[in-house]
Amino acid sequence: MPILDFLKSLIGRAPAALTGKKETSFFGVDVGLSSVKVVQLRNDHGRVVLETYGELSTGPYGGLAVGQATGLSAEKLGELIRDLLREANVTAKRGAMAISLRSSLIIDVEIPEVDDVRLASIVPIEARKYVPVPISEVSLDWIKIPPTADGQLEWAENKGKRSMIKLLIVAIQNDAIKQTQEAARIAGFVPDFVEVETFSSIRSSLRGELGATAILDIGAGSSKLAIIDRGVVRVSHTINKNAQDITIAISRSLGVPFIKAEEIKREVGMVARESAYGELGSVVNPTVEYLFAETSRVMVKYQKENRRSVDKLVLVGGGALLKGLLEIATREVGIPVSLGTPFDKTETPAFLGNVLQSAGPSFAVALGLALRGLEEI
Repeated sequence: MPILDFLKSLIGRAPAALTGKKETSFFGVDVGLSSVKVVQLRNDHGRVVLETYGELSTGPYGGLAVGQATGLSAEKLGELIRDLLREANVTAKRGAMAISLRSSLIIDVEIPEVDDVRLASIVPIEARKYVPVPISEVSLDWIKIPPTADGQLEWAENKGKRSMIKLLIVAIQNDAIKQTQEAARIAGFVPDFVEVETFSSIRSSLRGELGATAILDIGAGSSKLAIIDRGVVRVSHTINKNAQDITIAISRSLGVPFIKAEEIKREVGMVARESAYGELGSVVNPTVEYLFAETSRVMVKYQKENRRSVDKLVLVGGGALLKGLLEIATREVGIPVSLGTPFDKTETPAFLGNVLQSAGPSFAVALGLALRGLEEI
């Protein structure tokens, strides 16, 4: 299935969108550098029901500590996923997997208006300007970005000039797709589709917003910022600061092993500058300040170039759970900031409410994959 087929209805899918379909289940697997997560959902005659979810650290499978980021071979990754599916009691026969943004590229470009037949030959030529590897080594897909009201006015004012169109182009490394498919084979299933993680987060974390919204996915290996406007990804930007940078800074500052530093980070977070471990603010603040300064810079640039203000910022990913981070983000970026609540799109047992609320940002990608799977089967 083409990479961008789902963009026609990316935002705003609700449980009611599944009404009338037979009962079925689907799972999504999110492969991160520090952990792999799974979510299984069931379509129960129009109701999206959470059946199970789970997470396993990659570290032990790569000879490292729990929580430590590592890139696994297809064989080791397949072994981990197989163990995860078993431990989480995943029973669905059909599933999907996410592709990391570091193995893909999302860009929007402007080109002279041509018919759809010519686009197929023009897009690869245009993509060469941005893709840092030979085009033969990536899979490409694209979609036309609908013009905004401002864009329509601008075009009307320039009658006589050649019309331009905007395209959203996605490129995924073929090797990454092959490794993902091989890991799934070893784990015992064939994925219905693979999807860039950014799109999965969007599907699970947004609620039909038409204004410009930013999503910041704070992962172990990198942080990914996307700006979505009128249901289309307009900006995709990687920030080379992440949750593990904070752990490493604490480890070096206190002279403790990584695993102990990870415990300290989760215990203390950003809530208080003074703690039983001394003054940690000067240790962790540079990473956090850079992260949100870069986030603000990208949002301001988008606002200037498109005359569209970014209305809010949503935080997802495991790093978003750091204590006190939400308050700092709100102060630094100057717009409303919230944590993603992807499990709100599902029906869950009442007694799990608080647990899922806290874990939600970490499972945004896996849940977004499962949602797409239910919509398509």
